[in-house]
Amino acid sequence: MDGGRLTLKKKLIIITLVAALFLGLAIIVKVKNPFNFGISPLVAAGGQKQTGKRLEISFSYDSLLLVASNQYAFWIEDMDGNYINTLYVTRYTAGEGYRRRSQSIPKWVSAARPGDMRSSEIDAITGATPRPGNYVAYWDFTDSKGELVTGTQYRYFVEGTMYMDDDVLYTGVINVGTESLEEYPIPEYSVFDSEYKAMLSNVRVAYYAN
Repeated sequence: MDGGRLTLKKKLIIITLVAALFLGLAIIVKVKNPFNFGISPLVAAGGQKQTGKRLEISFSYDSLLLVASNQYAFWIEDMDGNYINTLYVTRYTAGEGYRRRSQSIPKWVSAARPGDMRSSEIDAITGATPRPGNYVAYWDFTDSKGELVTGTQYRYFVEGTMYMDDDVLYTGVINVGTESLEEYPIPEYSVFDSEYKAMLSNVRVAYYAN
């Protein structure tokens, strides 16, 4: 009799635990992931290519097994230093990471002011840090509101935080005209002899007139 009661108690405990488990899973599924910013605007090199007037920034990325690392951004400003648009920024920094880690791509944070962006704006320019490989970011000559810009010169920026405040910056000027062109900007390192230079390298910038 006692053995039967013990068995019944065990069954009730198991049933209760299983019910609690399923309830917990149901709650988790309904909670929106605060870091889910949609599909990355980056394209793997050799993947689907854009056409028409555009700017392409291609690069090689090698992930570092470090904290406070693997953050980068690509953005455009006019010649007066006014922010125009972001081509891509890593998810952590755009998703409130800039508040927790002030060293994370600080020039982009200062220019783009992500704290003033709507969630839809963040969604359009960010994605998870990709796997190591070669990638391309595109600019279609629109501003952050999706409107076409009509200037003849713009400045591009490629900033990477390799580790803590060990940063790299590539920058140059785009002359908008009828002739296509390409260039390989020279990197500027905050730590000259940085051992993390492979994180963001082989940057190539190409302007296509049509």
